[in-house]
Amino acid sequence: MPAGIVAALPGEARALVRLRARGTATLADGSVVALSGLGAERAATTARQLVADGADRLISWGSAAALAPALTPGDLLLPRAIVAEGGRLYPCDMAMIQALTARLALTLRIQCGPLAEASGVLVNVAAKQVLYERSRAVAADMESAAIARVAAEAGIGFMAIRAVADDARMILPPAAHAAVDDDGALRPLAMLRALAGRPRSMHAQLRALKQLAVAFKAAQDTLGVAAGALVDTSKAA
Repeated sequence: MPAGIVAALPGEARALVRLRARGTATLADGSVVALSGLGAERAATTARQLVADGADRLISWGSAAALAPALTPGDLLLPRAIVAEGGRLYPCDMAMIQALTARLALTLRIQCGPLAEASGVLVNVAAKQVLYERSRAVAADMESAAIARVAAEAGIGFMAIRAVADDARMILPPAAHAAVDDDGALRPLAMLRALAGRPRSMHAQLRALKQLAVAFKAAQDTLGVAAGALVDTSKAA
């Protein structure tokens, strides 16, 4: 039976397949990739549909924000557990993690510490620090806990494959939030308005946007390597 892979945005899924917002595609190994859009509710809805369509395991795929100071953009996250917002732990499938780790350990820097659920975008260092102290997780995203919850309800395996985009010290400027909608569609006029509305911080925002673009490219490169290993692992299973 195929794996169901949930990614929030087209840019995150690009290493696996090119899709439009909310699209789905079947990979060469039979796995199905589905785009959910941002957030836990959308991710859960997409995951439940994949289970209903026959997925026998779920994978949360995409980028994440680092909470631990030691993490850097491009680090691969294969967490052993997901820490939900209320504190509940969802263990990840160790056999799935070990199979992928065996193929990537010599290629990528892999972190297996817990991944926390973020209720929204972590826009600054303070927000990341608060979640780090509360959860003791090494990184966070908005969708993995919801997907793990669906997998637990269905009694099937789950793992998260995430690459660090922004590190614990990186801020996300207002222009970055305005630049894309919840489905990942670019909104250039909204970004320009966000920059023009804060003229005193324009240069700082532009510097932060450049840093974020470099960091996201590192995450995409990592996901590109992981994608090849994931398909090979699935074929061997």
